[in-house]
Amino acid sequence: MKNNYKKTEHYTVGKSPLLYAGDHCNNRCIFCFELNYDFPVKSLKTIKDEIDIIRSYFDFINIMGQEPTLRKDILDIISYAKSKNFKHVSITTNGRMFSYKNFTKSLLDAGLNQIVVTVAGHNAKIHDSHTLVPGSFKQTLKGLKNIIALRDKYFSLVLNIMITNMNFNYLQEMVDFYANIGIKEMNIGHIMPLNKMIIDSKKIIAKMSEVTPLLIKCYTKHSPEIKFLFVEYPACAFPKKYRDMAFPCLEENPEKIRLKICEKCDYKNQCAGVSGFYINLYGKKEFKL
Repeated sequence: MKNNYKKTEHYTVGKSPLLYAGDHCNNRCIFCFELNYDFPVKSLKTIKDEIDIIRSYFDFINIMGQEPTLRKDILDIISYAKSKNFKHVSITTNGRMFSYKNFTKSLLDAGLNQIVVTVAGHNAKIHDSHTLVPGSFKQTLKGLKNIIALRDKYFSLVLNIMITNMNFNYLQEMVDFYANIGIKEMNIGHIMPLNKMIIDSKKIIAKMSEVTPLLIKCYTKHSPEIKFLFVEYPACAFPKKYRDMAFPCLEENPEKIRLKICEKCDYKNQCAGVSGFYINLYGKKEFKL
């Protein structure tokens, strides 16, 4: 696959429950798949129009794109989504703005009932080496604790643990750490070479076959107390016994490719294939039926 990165609109409104609302970020994550995209500054009216389209197809909405909590009208966006009777109004965030307790309370009061917080470590050294912002871990951790303190029993707090070659050996410690502060839902996502800075970087991109045994260990230790989703790992990356643990990424990714084994795979209708850029790095041998 050619290393062709164009800054173009990369999603179709209404094709998924994802609403891209943010246009800038206060982290500089080395793994950010949005690095190569120019996000337009959308007006509140445009956002509301997109919410209406999404509602016609889904009863769940996730507000994301760069760092959506930096929008000054984020409360208006959440309130409008809530008025459309979505079952879940969710936001994906780096969690730093939630370190402000009043801000956290205002978003929950506006109708937010799920927050998905992205992390890359269980301490400042590991996490901040991924975000490139000193102090980001401290703020994110405080944000998580604020959410835990303010949420009710029906609120969903999900942790996105992003896996790279720099942190995968600490996966068990990361899961243990966040389980101990009260996180009950964890998405563990495999970082793919989806920006021009890391497209050829084995320093950043981990090999799936080295990570999946650790995923299984975490699942065995903490399930069913913790609900896991293993994102971007195709079923063929796992032993047969654990293939139901694979979960497709909801974001559109046109550079994924099908392998020959996909034709006979029981999961072919729910899996979009494997990143072509990942195949460029590590080949196809680790994927087996």
